Amino acid sequence: MPWSAIFRDTYAALRASLPAALCAPRWSATTHMAKAWYGNPALHYEIWVRARLRVVELGLHFEADDLTNARLLAAFRARAPAVKRALGPEARIEDWDRGWARVWEPLSLELAGAELRERVVSRFVAYVRVLEPILRGELPADVEWKPPAGGRGAAAQPERRPRISASRTSRSGRRSAR
Repeated sequence: MPWSAIFRDTYAALRASLPAALCAPRWSATTHMAKAWYGNPALHYEIWVRARLRVVELGLHFEADDLTNARLLAAFRARAPAVKRALGPEARIEDWDRGWARVWEPLSLELAGAELRERVVSRFVAYVRVLEPILRGELPADVEWKPPAGGRGAAAQPERRPRISASRTSRSGRRSAR
């Protein structure tokens, strides 16, 4: 099964199986990656096919400014027992490349086609179901959050206080708070 079909199935499963507040994320997909996010594209769920490593990485990525990433990483680490109870011991909470952080797990590309498809779809939906309420509850008030307009989930999106700090682009090209 081509990845484009797995990505379409994943998006359809999000829309069909999640509660109203979570069923209408923004979505983008390429040949080897798909992303879903709600209020800030730097805080997104990702399926990343890493063929050379023979894995599919899926999970929640914090790719905002260093301070936001650190604050969210600390919040999720503090909730690690609950996250692992809900998602299983495969869930990893860690800092990562470029000051980013993630809550993720690898899936082996050795799984058979239908088995891999089912695992990717079900685990991705589980990550959104479990982690998005935590993300919204722990999101610092100064982090930009613009809920998707329209759709079934729009009305249930939490209101966020406006950003209180201007943003700028760092040397690495990421936006950060001043």
